[in-house]
Amino acid sequence: MLKLIIASLLFTSSVYAEEFQAPVTDTNWHVIESPLECSLMQTIPSFGQAGFYRRNGQSLQLKFVTDSLPAQKKDVHFEMSAAPWQNTDQFDTLVTLPTTSGQREFIVDGVLAQQALSKMQDGRFPIIRYHSQSYNGETTVKLSTVKFNDSLPAFQQCLSNLYPDSFDEIKKLTVYFESEKANLDKASINALTRVADYVKVDDCVSQIIITSHTDSFGRKRLNVPLSEARAKTIRDFFVSKYEIPAEKIVMRSFVDHDPAATNKTAKGRAYNRRAEIELVR
Repeated sequence: MLKLIIASLLFTSSVYAEEFQAPVTDTNWHVIESPLECSLMQTIPSFGQAGFYRRNGQSLQLKFVTDSLPAQKKDVHFEMSAAPWQNTDQFDTLVTLPTTSGQREFIVDGVLAQQALSKMQDGRFPIIRYHSQSYNGETTVKLSTVKFNDSLPAFQQCLSNLYPDSFDEIKKLTVYFESEKANLDKASINALTRVADYVKVDDCVSQIIITSHTDSFGRKRLNVPLSEARAKTIRDFFVSKYEIPAEKIVMRSFVDHDPAATNKTAKGRAYNRRAEIELVR
């Protein structure tokens, strides 16, 4: 009878607990380097992948992404295990977060992700524990440190070279013009240069929309070509100086039909003599 009880307990344990990690003999890190994103990810068989990721303008992330083990609506525990040579099962809890039913990505970012990255350099490794929809018990996923220090320098170099401006920071810009003129001043050139530099590194930008305006001062028949000239000045800046394809640029001229401020004051008219640049993905 005792043997049957022990066997039953062993069987129950195997059913109600699942552990996933990359095999020691076949652990590989995949590094993606670009001006807009950096990733250092590891494939974990039967689970998915895990590692570190950062998009320009955003904070560092530690992320576990599963292909086949979506979460139940409970909690996920992020922990840091002791290094293998420390001969202890001790671990520190980074954070516990609620999960939603069907959740497939488990992410911590900012300071917690940076702490995890630093501790991995000391031989410790991140673990998540959660309840998946595939098992009745707890699912444990470990991120191996094998070959980690070999791939880390490339990832760190990528992080240091990330483009400083994010899409959200650069996607809309307004430049202003002097009365009855279409030439760019120094401030406008500097702002447009930031936009052009970003477009050169982000292949996902499909269009640059230039919308030009005038104030209501002066003769209407002169304001129409003036508005068009302001848009063309910006288009020519992008095309001739930065070799951005002309077919990617759309120009729209509103003349004085869409004022940003009143045309009754000098200050208001200054706001209306403008061109708005919008990037579209």
